[in-house]
Formats: sequence, structure tokens, C-alpha cells
Amino acid sequence: MHFSHTKGEQLMGKILFSVGGSSGLGWQDFLEICQTCDELGFHGFYPSDHLMQIHGARGATPARLDGLTVMAAMAGHTKNLRLGMLVINNNFRHPVMTAKIVNTIDHVSGGRAEMGIGSGNVKHEFDVHGMHFPPFSERVERLDEALSVIKAIWHDEPATFSGKYYSINEAPQMPKPVQKPNPPIIVGGRGDRTLVIAAKHADDYNQIAPLKEAIHNLNRMQNACDAIGRDFSLMRRSVQIQINLTDDKSLVRETIAKGATLATQTTDFYENPEDQVKDSMLLGEPSEIIQKLNSWVEIGINHFILMTPRPFNRNMMERFAKEVIPHFE
Repeated sequence: MHFSHTKGEQLMGKILFSVGGSSGLGWQDFLEICQTCDELGFHGFYPSDHLMQIHGARGATPARLDGLTVMAAMAGHTKNLRLGMLVINNNFRHPVMTAKIVNTIDHVSGGRAEMGIGSGNVKHEFDVHGMHFPPFSERVERLDEALSVIKAIWHDEPATFSGKYYSINEAPQMPKPVQKPNPPIIVGGRGDRTLVIAAKHADDYNQIAPLKEAIHNLNRMQNACDAIGRDFSLMRRSVQIQINLTDDKSLVRETIAKGATLATQTTDFYENPEDQVKDSMLLGEPSEIIQKLNSWVEIGINHFILMTPRPFNRNMMERFAKEVIPHFE
């Protein structure tokens, strides 16, 4: 499937590097980070969608702005940077509103919007704000239906969909998105039902997982696509990953040790938490990071979303853009 981006860019092709994150970031932080990423030629920026600071958040403060509003505003402060979300919480908004908002961002940015969307998984966030938190099975079913509604609104005129949770009846939805057939849809996760939804709707399958587990998940995603006759090779495959580009080997050792100590869950794919940490980060000097990235590229990952360094380190991002990215162009 071809997507007409502002520069004729397609979903598949060269290896893409983006940046994401939003916990603890104020407007000036977003402005600095996104403009730096735009200037350095990163593919996109993807904030998360939360109403409050979540457990284990990486931000230094509990500050939290609305990601979709920030991306809409950022359209006027950037030129080429693609503006997405990882991920929109489907249960915060009716899918009609989600479709409208993302479509609006697509128009005001000249066709640079992307949409990551998920079922939501932080019950405490809903409880604090007096919002209903559906059981998991319902959240997954709602996500599937929501994506059908969103695509109907973006593609059809008028748009009609009848489901268990959402229904629209000959809804007029103009204008259609700038990008054809629609802004790229990102769906992530590891659950069986989520993989089925991603195979059905997504243009980018996203995950947060160490390398060996990611291989397992990609194989499962391949099976989910095969089951419905979808060509997985035509889908973008992304991973969110922490970065710490440094020449300080003692800092590398400290980071691995700290990560291993803080690890609350080790997977069956690793014999010890240290190895899992090493496979969950881009850590060390440029040559070491290039080697690790090659390991990811070899398993089929073609979109790397770097978690914003905290505090933001422009020098680190400049080094990454100058000393790492050219090896993958």
C-alpha cells in the first residue's frame, strides 16, 4: 500500500529514526526537542497520550500536556518532521473525534500526521479522573471497531459503520486526509488479540521488547498476517528503544547494572537481566550503537523510535544524526 507523503516518501524503504516521549515535558521542552529533531533530519516525533504521570515515568516532573494538541501546534513550528502519537488511548475519545483531530493535524502540517493508537492499560489513570475503565476484552473489541470507524471516516463519503460499541450512519466527513489513503496507522503490543488487530489495520507494527523477544513477536505477527492474507513484508516494523550515546565506559557499566537491578520482569529469552538490558537499549559509543542497530535491522526492524534522553541532550542527538544515521542510509 502506497502512502503519498509530502516528499513522496513511502512507508517501506530506508531505515527510519524518530524520537518520542512526553512525560515531564513542558511546551518549551517540546519546542526544543521537536525543532532539534526536525533540524537534524529525524523522521518523526511521537508523544504518548496520558492525563497524568504514570508509574515509572521517565520525566523529572509530573508535568503532562496533551500530546495531540502539542502535535497540532508543532505543525507550525516544524517543516519536515512527521507528527504522530504512541499511542492514542482509544478510551479517552470517541473514534470520530480521533479521526477528526488526526485529519486536522494532517491538513495543518501539510500531510505529516501519523496515528498510533491502543486500547489503554492504566486503570489508575481512569479511576483518578472518574472515567469508566472497561475490562480488557471490551477494550480490545473497542479498539478494533474504532479503527474501522476511523478508516471509514477517512476513506468513505458518507461514512457508515455498525458495531457493538460504535456506529455511524452516513456521516459526512470532509475534507479527507491529505495523505492517501490515510495517515499511517501504528498499532503495537504483544497480546494475541492485539496482533490480530494490528494485522488487520496497521501500517506500522510497533513494540517495546528486548531483541530476542522482538524476534518472537515478529514471527507471531507474521503468522497473524498470513492468517488473513496480509503481506507482512509491506508493513513498517518499529521499536521504541532507550538511547544513551556515550564514550564513558564506566557510565555504560553503571547503566547496565542499574537497569538489571530495576528490572521487575525478565523474559524467558534471557538467562540474566544484564543481557536483557543490553538488548533493550542503544548504549555506548557510536560504533557499539551501530552494531546493535544492525542486529535489529537483521531481524526486520526498519523504524527506530528513540526515547527522548532526560534531560534532553542536544549534543547526543547531534552525534547520533552525524555518526550513526549515515550508516543506514
